[in-house]
Amino acid sequence: MSKRNRILGIVGLSLAGLIIVAVVASILTIRTAWFQNYVREKIIAVTEESTGGKVEIGSFAFDWTHLRATIRNFVLHGTEPAGQAPLFRASLIQLDLRLFSGLKKMVDLQSLDVDQPQANLLIYPNGNTNVPEPKVKSNSNTSGLETVVDLAIGHFNLTNGLLAFNAEKAKFSAKGENLRAQLAYNAVKPQYQGHLSMSPLCLQSDKNESVNANVNLPVTLEKDRITLSGGKLTTGVSEISVDGSVDHMNAPKTSAHLNARVGFDDVRKLVDVPIQSGKGLP
Repeated sequence: MSKRNRILGIVGLSLAGLIIVAVVASILTIRTAWFQNYVREKIIAVTEESTGGKVEIGSFAFDWTHLRATIRNFVLHGTEPAGQAPLFRASLIQLDLRLFSGLKKMVDLQSLDVDQPQANLLIYPNGNTNVPEPKVKSNSNTSGLETVVDLAIGHFNLTNGLLAFNAEKAKFSAKGENLRAQLAYNAVKPQYQGHLSMSPLCLQSDKNESVNANVNLPVTLEKDRITLSGGKLTTGVSEISVDGSVDHMNAPKTSAHLNARVGFDDVRKLVDVPIQSGKGLP
């Protein structure tokens, strides 16, 4: 064996040994109480920093064999007064994690399951809401934008959900794949600028049938205004493009431009009206 081949062999064996040591060390690490506490504190810290709210967790468990975190009685408080329902709560949240998904990330989110998610949005007469401002760090960025959410989830499932908008309430369930959510906060204006996409999303509200769609929503959220620019929803037979805004959230005023090609079956599922399609129908 030549000297060059011997050197390459030594280097290869050394790298293999380092990989084995790293794998063993990772397994030993994720089994420790330290790693479980790290995951718990990371979930709390990321949620509080990105939302500006206060997190409470009833119980937390971590299954290292499946890299699965289970949270019970999760509560996120906004700026709502004492005695009011919190901004968000869920009886059960289950997260499947993935280790070392990138050089800058020790833990990444692979799937998310939430049971009984309840969102409570309050709109006050002056246009303020119970949604707090995120805890962003000051920087020299002239745009004033600071990323507060940068999330990618392979699969998610929300069951037995409830959305409360002041006195209005709506039940829903949703599941989907390839969720990508990016949200930046502009402390100068202030406003949120973001983008949400899912492919596909299966959504069911109240007693209506579920609708499957691919969703692409660029959105801007301000104190008393929501703006949607270039939003698109597509199903197998329908396609809706929308630009619009909603002002004065306490007494909403909507302005929108729609370009739609909608199938009868999708309309029937959404509005729960007995629409039939077929030959001979007008």
